[in-house]
Formats: sequence, structure tokens, C-alpha cells
Amino acid sequence: MEYRDQLKYIKSHQEERRPEKGQKRRKKKRPNQHRGRIGALDRILWFVQALATLFFLVSMALLGILPVVYMVGACVLLLLLLLVVRSMQRRAARSRKKKSSGKGLSFVVSVLLVVAGLYGLKVNAALDQIAIGDETGGYDEQHAFPVTSRPFNVYISGIDVYGDINKESRSDVNLIATINPNTHKILLTTTPRDYYVRIPGVSGEERDKLTHAGNYGVDTSRATLEELYDTEIPFYIRVNFTSVEEIVNVMGGIDVESELAFTTSKAAGEVVDVKEGMNHFNGKQALAFVRERKALAAGDNQRGKNQQALLSALIKKAVSPMIVLHANEMIGSVAGNADTNLSEAQIKALVRMQIGRMEGWEIESVAAKGDDSGKKYCYSYRGGPLYVSVPDESSVEEIQQKIKGTLEK
Repeated sequence: MEYRDQLKYIKSHQEERRPEKGQKRRKKKRPNQHRGRIGALDRILWFVQALATLFFLVSMALLGILPVVYMVGACVLLLLLLLVVRSMQRRAARSRKKKSSGKGLSFVVSVLLVVAGLYGLKVNAALDQIAIGDETGGYDEQHAFPVTSRPFNVYISGIDVYGDINKESRSDVNLIATINPNTHKILLTTTPRDYYVRIPGVSGEERDKLTHAGNYGVDTSRATLEELYDTEIPFYIRVNFTSVEEIVNVMGGIDVESELAFTTSKAAGEVVDVKEGMNHFNGKQALAFVRERKALAAGDNQRGKNQQALLSALIKKAVSPMIVLHANEMIGSVAGNADTNLSEAQIKALVRMQIGRMEGWEIESVAAKGDDSGKKYCYSYRGGPLYVSVPDESSVEEIQQKIKGTLEK
């Protein structure tokens, strides 16, 4: 083939392969090298969620009020959420269509876990402020007591001051809570502030008003009631007026049943028209209800019953599921306005037991009786005789048996 013919042949074949005018040459599609890879933002959000999960679990472990079953359940649930988000991210990366990679879910879960974790740390810090027995080191025997398996007595002292709980003051509220965690029963015993008793280690054989024992310290008041009722009271909780107001307000008010209708005076802090039967009180009204005695025919005896009524209402509301939702506010309101020789570990164990069971308590109330018609000389006051309540021995013996029975059941 001549050279000219060869050129014609090559040219004709090139024209056959050349695309027609207006027709674009198709390019071979190359596989997307980035498809199947999770984006940088998704990876960062997942990592943040993992850190938030760890932070929450550690804070709950430090707080120590959730039962083991709850902690295990929380671990499983949070790990599943991490796996779900990762699965969504991988599916979105592989898909040609636009699909959710779980960014919103991961962000919301992370925020909730951080907030809940900080909440737990705040509750833990508040508990540390209340349990001053941990700091004194003087209650080793009491701290070894298994409060979730053995019945015990707690002395609840209400001092007649606002502000600093460390002020030594008369104890106007003197309650003993006999708690049996096995039967879920509580016996509340109130003793009139003017009860004419011996103060161990202070008055010798002389007698004094029970309220004056508070001037020598909460342990002296506790020892006085131990001798009176022939029982051991290993623990105490001391509160003041501020803590009562704030706790009731945090709870959104409290429903209290009153035996009598009466009106409190300004001296009680607030003028309140109390009706017979159920009353809804805010903090100031509840405090006035338990402080008033001059408007009551039975005086301090009836006031003691009113104190029991408020305490019963507080217990019933505190052991409901709301304890989980309002734990931080409740404990925070008490911190600085209350103290106890219960250890932090014992308080957490009791809360953990209640959260695990979520059942109510059977509460019984009893009040010591006395003759308050006369005056007697008191050890702490040399200016002359004072009005006192001379103990009714049969009443004291009855209470001794009730406390003993509750502890033994």
C-alpha cells in the first residue's frame, strides 16, 4: 500500500472513532474514594458523647445513691446509644442518598449526660457539708452501724435560731425517730421542751428543762433522752428554722393534717389560719404551724403533735419518686442549715435503699405526757422557779415499750 493510501486509511478510522458534533465524550466514572468514610464532625460528636457517658457514670459512682441494678442498666443503655449513633454514622457515609448521621441525637445525649453528671457532683458536695460526723472523727462506732439492715434511733433536734447551724441554742423540737428498715416502719416520739428531767454529765441529780440541754450541745440532749427512755440513740439530725422553710419551699409546699383549727401569732413568724384537717403550707406557714403554742389550749403538748404532723408529711413526700428529681435542691437547701453524725456513706446507703424499693413507710406517732401546771427550780436558771412539765411516768414507760417493740420487729 502506497504512502498516500495509508494516510487515507488512518484518517477514515479516526473519523469513525471521533464523536459526532454536539455529542460529549463520556468519561469513565471513577469510584468515589471518600464514600464509606465517617465525616470529621461526626467522629468528633461521637467522641464527645463517649466522654460525656464516662463523665456521667463516674459522677454517679461517686454519688453512690443509685442501686447496682440501676447503674448496670445505665451502662448498658448508654453503650447502646453509642452503638446506635455509630451505626447511623456508618449508614449515612455508605448511602448515596442523604441520611441522618445522628448528629442531633449525639448532641442532645451529650448535653443531658453532662448536666446530669454535674447535678450528681453538686448533690455529693452538699451531702459532704451535712455529714459533719465524717469530719469530727468522734463517731467511729456509729459509722460502723449497718443502717439499712438494723433498726436504730435518730434524735431530731430543732434549734430556735435562723442562720448558722453551729450556734449552741435551746432545742425547741425534740423528736426521736425509731426507724426499722426491715419492716419499713417509723415511730415518731415527741417530748415536750419543758419536760423536767436530769441532764447527764451536767445537772447531776438536779433537774432542768429538756430544752436547756441544747445549750450544752446536741450530744447532751441526745444523752438526756437516752436516759429518759432507757434506749440507745446513736444518731442525731439537727436543723434550724432556715432549713425547715427552705425544704418545704423546694418541695413546692407541703400538705399537713392538723388536729385542730387555730390561728398562729406574729411571734410564730407568720399569721396563718390553720384549719382542722388537711392544710397546704409554704415554708413560712409550715414553720409558724410548728412554732405556735400560745394559741393552743394544750400548749407545748399540742405543738409537739403539730411537729410530728409536719415531719410525717415531709417523710412521705421525701420518700416518693420526687426524691430523685429534687434531691439536689432538697439537700442543697439543708446544707449549712443542718448537720448530722450519720456518715455520708450511711446517708447514701439509706437513699439508695429507698430508690431501690420505692415503697412507702408506715409511720406511727406518740407524745410524752406531763403535768405542766406548776413551777420548779431548774439547774440552768437561778433566778427563781420556771414553768415545767413534770413527766407522767406511765406515759414514759409506754413510750419505752413502743420504742423497744419497733426496734425488735
